[in-house]
Amino acid sequence: MVRGGGEDGPGVRIRQVEPGEKSVIAAIIELGDRASKTLGFLTPSAFEQAAAKGTLLAALRDDAVVGYALYALPRQQVRLTHLCVAPEFRGRGIARLLVDEISRRHSDRFGIVLKCRRDYGLDDMWLKLGFQPRGEVPGRGKQRLPLGVWWRDHGHPDLFSVVETPALLTVAMDWNVFADLHASHDRIGAKESKGLLADWLADLVELVVTPTLLRELNRISDAAERRRQRAEVQGYRLLNPDTNLVDDMIQRLVTTARERLGSELSTRPGDGEGIRYIAEAATAGVRFLVTRDDSLLRLAEVALDVCQVRILRPVDVAVHVDELTRAQVYQPASLLDTEYSMVTLPSGTERNQLDFLDRPGGERQSVFLARLRELAVGPLRWERKQIRDPDGHPVAFYAARVRNHELVVPFLRVRSTPLADTLARQMLFLLRKRCRELRLSVLRVADPHAPAVVRSAAIDDGFVPQGEDLVALVIDVCGDSEAVGTAASNAAARAGLAFPVLEPGMSAVVASSLERRLWPAKITDSDLETFLVPIQPQWSSMLFGIPASLIPRPEELGISREHVYYRSPHSRGEHAPARILWYGSSDKGQQISSVIGCSRLEEVVVDDPVALHARFQHLGVWSREHVEGAADKGRALALRFADTEMFPKPVSLQRLKALAGALGQTVTVRSTSKISTELFAAVYQEGRSTE
Repeated sequence: MVRGGGEDGPGVRIRQVEPGEKSVIAAIIELGDRASKTLGFLTPSAFEQAAAKGTLLAALRDDAVVGYALYALPRQQVRLTHLCVAPEFRGRGIARLLVDEISRRHSDRFGIVLKCRRDYGLDDMWLKLGFQPRGEVPGRGKQRLPLGVWWRDHGHPDLFSVVETPALLTVAMDWNVFADLHASHDRIGAKESKGLLADWLADLVELVVTPTLLRELNRISDAAERRRQRAEVQGYRLLNPDTNLVDDMIQRLVTTARERLGSELSTRPGDGEGIRYIAEAATAGVRFLVTRDDSLLRLAEVALDVCQVRILRPVDVAVHVDELTRAQVYQPASLLDTEYSMVTLPSGTERNQLDFLDRPGGERQSVFLARLRELAVGPLRWERKQIRDPDGHPVAFYAARVRNHELVVPFLRVRSTPLADTLARQMLFLLRKRCRELRLSVLRVADPHAPAVVRSAAIDDGFVPQGEDLVALVIDVCGDSEAVGTAASNAAARAGLAFPVLEPGMSAVVASSLERRLWPAKITDSDLETFLVPIQPQWSSMLFGIPASLIPRPEELGISREHVYYRSPHSRGEHAPARILWYGSSDKGQQISSVIGCSRLEEVVVDDPVALHARFQHLGVWSREHVEGAADKGRALALRFADTEMFPKPVSLQRLKALAGALGQTVTVRSTSKISTELFAAVYQEGRSTE
């Protein structure tokens, strides 16, 4: 708890609001509603969920709420959503107390980001609170008034752009939500939908419309209202799904709803439009549909199982925007057990790549073809690879070779498909691994016409802009901050970049972020901990291909960058961020008994199995029955992890114990356990050794 002094008087206290404090939460909601014209509306459940997550602070004077701060923790930063002080208490330093307390609680993160309308005239206030301007983005609503982006830095190494990733969450809406936002009259319950237009969601969420919404709009009997809403719909992107595929998807949804719910759903136009919203979103590659229609919400499980569309209430979009965006931009489940393939492009096939021409960006066909042909006939060999979908259609390609001690990529293209984000992220990781194999420490994407989805994925992955290029450092060092920092500084200097000094004892959040952006670097004198996690052969085979299964895996694209592992909910102290060493156990049929790889632990979640499966289904492998089988008393624990490295030389149990013994330590493999950084480094270096 923080107690304010000075002009605030000794009676102002800043403290975290607990979930059970109903009266305090109610007072905060009332204060937020009074300021909703500038703050934007949040539903009561959004405040309750923030309290449950520990991200709601109250400013109290004589037990009365005089201010509050509501925020979120996306990745390595803090996003300030609401900062509110009662009008009669403004100018007394209460906002400073709230912001300072956020920084104190989360000093391990890079900083605090917020968005605020420029026309509110609050620039001086943000500067006094320690924020600096970091640019602007278009706002929400009809006028799209610009929002200033503000950043309060926490003083950590700042090579990278740590203000939010530009990835947009795409959400289809039904007519009920659209009407809530744009009808000329107030609708009951519309406040929940209007929260989707809050300024803080600008550049985080894109709302889109489907043909079914247009049909419903056309049935509005009032001509003036119909014209009004038709004018408003022009401000949204219209999905254009294949009607034959939509009809096929509707039949699948109808059949499953009949089997699961005993419901007979109508497919006639104008009757039972809800199921058409689902089918159109799915066919257009949009994974989220927002509605307040209870009959549509009842189809949530059917939609998720049949076509992987999640049906959400408006408040769910606002509260879970970061989780939902992760699920959208990386969907390895859609690549697993498919016939996606990677092939080498032979010379003479350049015209077949014209689908990748950046026509909107002004790229000339003649220049595109000439550049491609130069790569095929030049004196130095270029690696030219193409990814094809199960029907043999090209969906992505790249060209790369070593030049001036860098892996240079003059072409990195992805077609606009529902899996474009996933393919971009997978290709970037493949290029990182290729860089490591070649013992290079600089990866340069030098494609001036790389699509936005590639640039977004690259920046999110730790690439930094340098002119038109995007540059990443690939630091293959497992050592202390001085060793990693020296290697990174040398690589950065060769690439024409600066790199900050790394200090020992950096927080787990910062260390994990640096290990992701400098992959495969491992910083051993940070606060980042390591857990040894046993995994049965059945699951290590499905997740990592060890031991090899009888059913061949598609290996060309590598194993997925991100996975989830489920087990019983009994905590062994796991927390994120951290590292995982995977110990492959043995059973009657398969023998592993070795440490087989290393991952970065990004999230630990305990929930009921159905909710966990819905949340992580996009990561593949696990069926709902598998998750339920891992549960105990209706709860299961999920470990979401990323960027797994399989060891060329698995470390046997006998050797693991020997390494621990040499450090005067013991180790257990019966259940998850925390191990020392020294033991992690010893196991990692031995597992990575090829000698």
